Amino acid sequence: MSFRSLLKNLFGDNSSNRIENPYDLLTWNQKLAAMNLMAFLGGSCSGTALELNKINHIMSVEGGKMGVSGNAMRAGRSQFSDVDIMVTALMGANRGALENLFWAFYCIVAVGKSKEAVQMLLGIYRRLGFSEQDCALILEKRV
Repeated sequence: MSFRSLLKNLFGDNSSNRIENPYDLLTWNQKLAAMNLMAFLGGSCSGTALELNKINHIMSVEGGKMGVSGNAMRAGRSQFSDVDIMVTALMGANRGALENLFWAFYCIVAVGKSKEAVQMLLGIYRRLGFSEQDCALILEKRV
């Protein structure tokens, strides 16, 4: 039984009992992996001050939602030295949290305007069980 189903069974489908922050359903390890993946994807930008400021802002906001500081993310960098390790850590994560992360990842990639980075992001999400259509639907819900 999924965590959401368990909550629904225990508390009913009352909207006041819904989880406000899907990131709360991620483990600490998954949060660190997500933040390090953001940094990795941020490497797709050309590195102008404006781009870096935008990416830092996105990462700060998402890190704040997850309760992950920049220092904690950097401390976990040695644990997540490879994209495959980051993706593996995110496998099996809560789908709602992964959808929120997709939006954050996409925003970071969009700052860099890299088609290759978009393809890499889609490949990562394919490994996480999302089709390109699923990804497009996430974007459509947001805009």
